Amino acid sequence: MIKKITSLLVFTFLLSIQSQAQETNILLIIADDLGVDFSNGYQYANLLPTTPTLDSLRGAGITFDNMFSTPKCTPSRATIMSGKHGIKTGVLGTPGNLDLVHKSIFKAIEDETNNSYSDAVIGKWHISQPVNPLHPSQHSIDYYTGLMSASVSDYYAWEHTENGITTIDSTYVTTALTDASINWVNAQTKPWFLWLAHVAPHSPYHVPPNSLYSINATGTNTRKYVAAIEAIDHEIGRLLNNIPQAELDNTIIIFIGDNGTPGNVLQNYPSGHGKGTVYQGGIRVPMIVSGAGVTRQGEREGALIQITDIHATLLEIAGADLPGGVFNSLSFKHLLNNTAGSSRDYNYSELVEGTADIFTMRNERYKLIESNLSGDQQFFDLWTDTLETTDLIPIGLDATQTAIKDDLRAEAIQRRDAWSCFDHIKNGDETDIDCGGTYCGSCETSIEENVNESVKIYPNPTNDEVRISIEEGTYSLKFFDNLGRNFIESTDISTDYSISLKDFPNGIYFLEILNQKTKERTVKKIIRE
Repeated sequence: MIKKITSLLVFTFLLSIQSQAQETNILLIIADDLGVDFSNGYQYANLLPTTPTLDSLRGAGITFDNMFSTPKCTPSRATIMSGKHGIKTGVLGTPGNLDLVHKSIFKAIEDETNNSYSDAVIGKWHISQPVNPLHPSQHSIDYYTGLMSASVSDYYAWEHTENGITTIDSTYVTTALTDASINWVNAQTKPWFLWLAHVAPHSPYHVPPNSLYSINATGTNTRKYVAAIEAIDHEIGRLLNNIPQAELDNTIIIFIGDNGTPGNVLQNYPSGHGKGTVYQGGIRVPMIVSGAGVTRQGEREGALIQITDIHATLLEIAGADLPGGVFNSLSFKHLLNNTAGSSRDYNYSELVEGTADIFTMRNERYKLIESNLSGDQQFFDLWTDTLETTDLIPIGLDATQTAIKDDLRAEAIQRRDAWSCFDHIKNGDETDIDCGGTYCGSCETSIEENVNESVKIYPNPTNDEVRISIEEGTYSLKFFDNLGRNFIESTDISTDYSISLKDFPNGIYFLEILNQKTKERTVKKIIRE
C-alpha cells in the first residue's frame, strides 16, 4: 500500500517539470464529518486512527493547518463546486440546492481547457433539493455514481444512484466507491478530474469489514467512528495502488474533511463546539495536498485557507489564468511550490439555517463570531486559546483589540452584502484586484481618502510612505498590524504627518488617530504593497 505513495518523494522534482508539459490529473478526496481532532498530524488526542496512506501523503506533501470549511456538508460542497460562499448561492445549510445558474468547477474547467479533461463525481452529492438524479450531469459532470442524500441508513444496504437510476447496493459503501473510482480512472484516455466524496465516517456509526481497520474494541460510537476513518485510509491506499504508475506520477491529490467532527464523538474541543457550529471544532478541517506539482515535502503550511479556495486552485492547476482567484475563491496553487502569490488576510465562514444566522471572521490571530447580526459577539485569541475556551469580550478588550474586532465585523458584512476589497481577488466589478468598481477605491489613489473629511490618508495602497492630513487640533497616533502589534506611537502629531513604511513587510495595517480634545477616535486600514 505504501510503495506507490512513497515513490512520490523520489519523483517530485521530475513531476514538477513534467506537469508543466502536460495536463495534471486531479484527485479530490472528501471525507464526510472529519475534523482535525481525529486527524493525524494536527492535535494530541486521546484516540487517533491508524492512517498509513494519509501519513504517506503528508510525508510527500503539505499539511495545511488553517483550513476553514463551513459547519455542514452541503454548503461546503456547494462552495467548492461554485467558488462562492453560501450567502452568494443560497446554499447555507442542509438540505440545499446549488442552482444551475452557478457555474460548477467541472463546467469552468471544461470552458477553460476546451474540454480537455474527463471528469467524474463518485460518492456523496447532496447539493440538489429536491433530489434530482440528473443534477450532476446538469452541472456538466461526465460521469456520476454514488448517493444523492446526506447519508446512508445502512453502510451495507444503501441507495446507489447511477445514470439517473437508484437501486439498493449491498457492497460496503467505502469499498463500492473505491471500486467505482478504480474502474473509472483506468478507463480514461485523457487527463482526468475525479471528485471522490466518501460518505464515511458520517453516521450511522458502524463496524467496517474486518480487513479495513485495525482498532480493537469497536463497541462505542467513537471507536466505530475511528474504524470508519481507518477504512477510508485503507481504501484510498487501494485506489492509489491501482492507478498505473505513470498516471499516479502525474496526479495531484487533495484530501479534506468537509466539516468538523460531530458533537457526540468530538474530542479536545469544548462540548457544543463541533459540527454545526462556527467554532474551530466545527469548521477547522484537515487538508493534505501531495503529488504532481507539489515540491514541498513533509511541510506544514499556516496560511489561512477557505474551502471555497479549492475551486480557484483546481482551475489554475488545470491551466486557467486567474486574477488572484474567482468569486470568493483565492487560489493557493503558489503555496504548493513556494512561488509568488497572495494569501488571505482574513478567513470567513457562516451558517444560516432556521432562525440562526451566524458568521465568523478571523485574521491570523483573532477570531470574531457574531449571531443573528444582533451584536451578540464572541472574540477569541487563537494564538493563546486554540480551543476557544475564553471569550475576551466579557474580560474587556483594549483599544487595539476593539479596532481589530470592528474591522473583522466590517469585513464580514462587506463580504456578505457585496464583494471584498481585501481578498486579493478581482471580483464583483473591480477594475483590478481589490480596487476600482462600485465597492473599492480608485486603483491610483487612497481607498479611504474621502471617507472622513477630517482625516485623510494617502496613498493607500502604498509602497514606502503614507501621508496623513488632519484638521487643526491635538491628536495622538498609533500604527499597528492585524495581530495587534504596535509599531509606531506618537502623542502629538501635526496637521500634515507622514510615516515611512520602507522597513515593513507587505500586508494590512491600521492607523488609529485620537482627537485629544473631543476623544473622537478614527481607525483607518492601510495596505502596503
